[in-house]
Amino acid sequence: LMEAEDFTSDLSRPYPFFLSHALEDAPHELGAPSEWSAEWKWDGIRGQLILRGGECFVWSRGEELVSNRFPELQQFSGEIPDGTVIDGEILAWQNESPLSFNLLQKRISRKTVPKALLQSAPVILYAYDILEWQGKDVRDQPFQHRRALLEDLCANTPLTLPLRLSPSVSFQDWCELTDLRATSRDQRAEGLMLKNLSSPYLVGRRKGHWWKWKLDP
Repeated sequence: LMEAEDFTSDLSRPYPFFLSHALEDAPHELGAPSEWSAEWKWDGIRGQLILRGGECFVWSRGEELVSNRFPELQQFSGEIPDGTVIDGEILAWQNESPLSFNLLQKRISRKTVPKALLQSAPVILYAYDILEWQGKDVRDQPFQHRRALLEDLCANTPLTLPLRLSPSVSFQDWCELTDLRATSRDQRAEGLMLKNLSSPYLVGRRKGHWWKWKLDP
């Protein structure tokens, strides 16, 4: 895996993705609920949106450049400041809710996307982290700080652009969150993601900071 270095030497270059572990124990083993943030876990394509040098690049988790599969994301050039890298989920999206992953798969399998498919399976980036801001690598900042930067950015981005903030799931205790997780499919989600508020954005799969808490298929 790539180590931390000057990623801006190649304008398109993504950061290594930070991956989560499956939560197998009860969530109360994680400690105080106040130290954790929860989000829905979406069934899309994990992607990084990179805006540098007046250009927009989209990378998949497999470190494949997929900008040409998602041409609508090019709208961010000139709208979101250069020196911004956002981590999120690419979802097929209509009427402010996610569409089936099967529609998205049709986009992945093509080098160029026909107009009919662009209309039947439009996409957004559902943003959940920011890795670079104003040209500065912010991965060592705590998640809580990065999330605040991302919230400000999304609040100042017009809804006409294909960017949405993946919402935080509010909860007071682990019992309440367990009940909310049971409603995941009503949200068209696979379960929950749990992220420690103080966690940096690390490289690869590291235990203890991010957990995926999926429903059984």
